[in-house]
Amino acid sequence: MNARIRMPQSKFRKDFIDDVLAEVKERTQEEQKKAILRTLKIACLVLHQEFGFGQARAEKFVGFMNDYSRQAADIPERWSYIDKVLKDKLGFDFDDEDIDERETHTRALYHEKGRKFREY
Repeated sequence: MNARIRMPQSKFRKDFIDDVLAEVKERTQEEQKKAILRTLKIACLVLHQEFGFGQARAEKFVGFMNDYSRQAADIPERWSYIDKVLKDKLGFDFDDEDIDERETHTRALYHEKGRKFREY
């Protein structure tokens, strides 16, 4: 006898939705990485053409950008400091970061990767 095992439709839908969401998340992350890389390329070009940065200084800039980005991603409170310096020292009128939203997102990423979130 040729018996067919039927998966409950709700389980199929949940698995399908989970797969679609995972694909969307992966594609979104890739697009974000591309956008960040494009912005970094433009920043390096501007630093070279407008401010005379050579390869060594541009590489140092990219290294600092990576370090600062990691700190801002890992420590949501770091955005308060960034916002304060940009406003008080440089006079930029950027919108402040939503630290609660960033902290929630950071905690979710740490949980997803099985890492412990550092409390400060």
